[in-house]
Amino acid sequence: MNSNTTIKKIKIIESTGKIEIDCIRRGEQGDDEVKGLFAEQAAPEFYEAMKALTVPGANILEAPELAARLVPFAVTYHYDKDDTMGAIITMKLKLPESKTETVINTPMRKCAKSDNPKGAVLTATAARALWNLEAEARKYLIGKRAQKSLFEDVDTPKDEPEAIPQVV
Repeated sequence: MNSNTTIKKIKIIESTGKIEIDCIRRGEQGDDEVKGLFAEQAAPEFYEAMKALTVPGANILEAPELAARLVPFAVTYHYDKDDTMGAIITMKLKLPESKTETVINTPMRKCAKSDNPKGAVLTATAARALWNLEAEARKYLIGKRAQKSLFEDVDTPKDEPEAIPQVV
């Protein structure tokens, strides 16, 4: 995957264990919107990157005390004309008394464009966590999965005799 691909949405569907990734691919013929639904488990770093959005999400909601009850499962990315990233984090809020949960979206927050931003923006920590998840999704799309890369070479070293095809 190249830089002509923009990730729009990343979602972990807990009930099925599937991963949904929506993106735009720019090509010579124009932009294509691509939506993928994948059954294969991601590398642990992918899930850790999603989980790392818990505290930033709670802070955006102005309710850091809820962090222990929040479970992020989706991020929708937005980009300005100058490619400034913004995002909405979607999380489940556990409601222990009613033994259920509800879904909460954070308000849209964008990366700061200057050192003295006007209005609410993503903290540096939140922005790093969002970019990290985006990077993990890109790795997933090019084949870095739970077991090993889809395009990884066989474990046989190249200089070993069995690595050289034999002509009979």
